[in-house]
Amino acid sequence: MSQSLKNPASFVIFGLFALIVYRSVSGFFSPLPLQVDEAQYLGWARDLAFGYYSKPPMIAWMLAANQAACDAVGLGGPRWIEGCARMSQAFALGFAGLFAALASWALFQHKAAALATALLLLTSPLLGFLSLFATTDAWLLMFWSIGLWAFVRAIDFQSGSFLGGRGPERWGYWMVCGIAVGLGLLAKYSMGVFVISALLVLLAQRRLLSWGPWIAAVTAVLIFSPNLIWNAVHGFPTLSHHLEIAQVQQGPAAAPWTLFGALQSLAEFGAAQFLLLGPFALLALLLWMPAALSGRWSSQAMRPISLLLMFALPMLAIIVLQAVTSRAFANWAAPAYLAIAILVGWLWTADKASTRSHRMGSMLLKLSILFGLLFSILCIHGLSYSYYASDAPKIRAVEKLRGWKEAADWIAVKAKERGAIVAAEDRRLLANLKGIQGLTAYALDQQNRRNHHYSWFFNIRDQKRDPDQWILIVFVGDQAPVDTVRDLLAGGFRDVTPDTDESRQALRVGDLGDKIQAYWARR
Repeated sequence: MSQSLKNPASFVIFGLFALIVYRSVSGFFSPLPLQVDEAQYLGWARDLAFGYYSKPPMIAWMLAANQAACDAVGLGGPRWIEGCARMSQAFALGFAGLFAALASWALFQHKAAALATALLLLTSPLLGFLSLFATTDAWLLMFWSIGLWAFVRAIDFQSGSFLGGRGPERWGYWMVCGIAVGLGLLAKYSMGVFVISALLVLLAQRRLLSWGPWIAAVTAVLIFSPNLIWNAVHGFPTLSHHLEIAQVQQGPAAAPWTLFGALQSLAEFGAAQFLLLGPFALLALLLWMPAALSGRWSSQAMRPISLLLMFALPMLAIIVLQAVTSRAFANWAAPAYLAIAILVGWLWTADKASTRSHRMGSMLLKLSILFGLLFSILCIHGLSYSYYASDAPKIRAVEKLRGWKEAADWIAVKAKERGAIVAAEDRRLLANLKGIQGLTAYALDQQNRRNHHYSWFFNIRDQKRDPDQWILIVFVGDQAPVDTVRDLLAGGFRDVTPDTDESRQALRVGDLGDKIQAYWARR
């Protein structure tokens, strides 16, 4: 037996690396089609910028890098598009687990606790699920964990300076923390909650007026500033997006707020949280809270615990408030679970007072790992089986992905036949046309709402075209031909004729099997 296999830590690290690689390459074998957001991000990656309508630019930059890597090894093109888009997510989350483990070591100086943190996170349902799709959360978690590690090292946690003494400033770590926060903001705006948590810690330790935090703050602002400038230049589309969300959630069409509805939303959100790290981790933490509040531990033992809670509770509180007032998805609180995993990893391995025995903590960790691995297998193979096997149980979230790629292929071919530009109302279709085919399609937006990326930046109203230019206008759903033609004529189109290609009749999209309706027109 090799020396590495005799060393349990080396064996665990090798196993975690193998898990990351397995998740990364799984997207190349019987993958699910791109979700609408993934297709939109991939479209953004074809037009690199410092910002986009609803998100900062990091996800587009990463997908562009993915595609360049795939092109370099001959895996470009629609056949491998899902795998190429998703292949770096698992590695980003692997770095999140690594730096969370390093933060654990910086706080507790306990190898078993650091290893337990990495195991708990990297095998968790949360990271297992996020590894399989191109999302902004993977990059947010990576930069959040790097920022947390650098922050702990910057405040010199293990020395007396953390206790209130000044001590020497650790400029290098403050710079790394600022870089991580700035890049995190370019990944997802919720990185701003990291700043709130850091401020709470610095205020508690009376360190806010020292030079280090301000060096980090200036660094973060400088890195994030291109996105702020981009928003200002383009009329603040991101602000418009969030105002649109608020109007949808609070407008006349929204369901009125009720106490029962709020409690139901909160209960659903709370129940989902037990799945993110596995039910044993959060349950163990809740059982530990009474002992912590009773003052069992000394003030010295509570310092790292307090810091971790300050990096978990603000995010949880904000998302809980969101769940009560409107709605909240389970993954929105994901950054809080980096600190929670560090705390639970310590409880199960290093702190004997918080559990009945070391054996109990070890057993709970093993159960969590087993639960998370089974969840990953189910996600990777179960969802794929549901999509491809005709006799498999149908999952609505999976069924919603059907047909969009095929519809985008058909539209691209038809438009090329007449040298036509494409216009469509449906954002899902526009995203797939741009993301999969690289085709710049325009938003029809007949009500001029400008409420998504394409209607803001690629609105057909803003395009000046040759009057003889053919336009292929595509709708999703069973449009009444007479009404559609009348609406198009009223919208300034002429020579409107329905497409007669019989192959279009076989196209069905989404879980409802909506038809694709197409019309030829000129401006």
